[in-house]
Amino acid sequence: MLIFLGKMPHLLYCYLHYLHFDMAYLYRKTRSPFWYVVYIDANKKEVHRSTGLRADDPNDTAKAKSIRAELEAKEHHRAPVVNSEGWDTWVPKYLERHCETERTLERYTGNWKWLALWLQTQRLHSPRAVTYRKALEYIEWRTTFKKKSGNTAGRNTAIMELKLLAMIMGEAVRLGHADANPLVSLKVRRQKTAKKPELTDKEISEIREALRSEPEWMQTAFAISLHTGCRLRETRLPLNCLDFAEDKVTFPSPKGGDDRAFSIPMPSALRPLLEHFRKTKKPFTLEFPFQPSRRWQQFFIKINKPHLCFHCLRVTYVNRLRRAGVPREAAMRLVNHSSELIHQIYQREKVDDVAQWRDAVHFPE
Repeated sequence: MLIFLGKMPHLLYCYLHYLHFDMAYLYRKTRSPFWYVVYIDANKKEVHRSTGLRADDPNDTAKAKSIRAELEAKEHHRAPVVNSEGWDTWVPKYLERHCETERTLERYTGNWKWLALWLQTQRLHSPRAVTYRKALEYIEWRTTFKKKSGNTAGRNTAIMELKLLAMIMGEAVRLGHADANPLVSLKVRRQKTAKKPELTDKEISEIREALRSEPEWMQTAFAISLHTGCRLRETRLPLNCLDFAEDKVTFPSPKGGDDRAFSIPMPSALRPLLEHFRKTKKPFTLEFPFQPSRRWQQFFIKINKPHLCFHCLRVTYVNRLRRAGVPREAAMRLVNHSSELIHQIYQREKVDDVAQWRDAVHFPE
């Protein structure tokens, strides 16, 4: 597979013609954002055309590579010959094999598309071409690369994707596509992120009021998470997981996969809403649109609360359980936290929370 970036040097172009090198390839023109493809048609004529797919979009790049492969197959009247070390021949299969849940696979696949775009722009067509020094350049590339929206990724996002590349390089060594993994011990510093705040009563009231003019799925997701502390994706509950006879709610696919499924008592404040869904006979409590997390981010910006996010509901629920005197073991069970360390991360103690113990210790006068 040949993929050229920028204008192909004239001498190389002539050399390919001289060799009758009939193999489709992708390239870019200097002032065009699109991938162009070159191939030999049925009349043995060389054809140059735009794919209409943007080179700055990882999804479009993946589609362009598929088009190139199909055209190459037609040129040879057989399946295209590929390099067994080429990323596309084994990475997707590895991710499918490695990921235990569909959600994890979806996240890794999204990260891989950005890595694949970078590997292509850097002409690193096999694992043997990757070096530690080169991989560190990914962070700068990713954090300065403007998406179609004009936004760029944060440093921690780039580091997370780079760690995925380190994992993929480990598999490359096991498959014999590389002699060693240069990314086995990444020395990169994460950017410190602000803790997600707890919602105040005033903020909850303001959000509820603002949600009146938003889609129903957002109102439903907010209500379910507010009273259970569940994550956004977990608010899409199958109706058969609502047990009104035993008065409980089951979360069948929480973070960690089906093996982490758990049930909680049905919150009294939620029961009228859940009864409503039972009457509608819909299969789920709600259906998500494309990129629901982004929709919430846009909502909070719209109501002048950009410091908030949907996950603040989980932080709020955990802290209110603590203030209500719920034992830690019970609180962990209600929100499905597997360790005290994880549970502790959600704690947002305030001075008022310990005011009652200001004079708990006494000394002789």
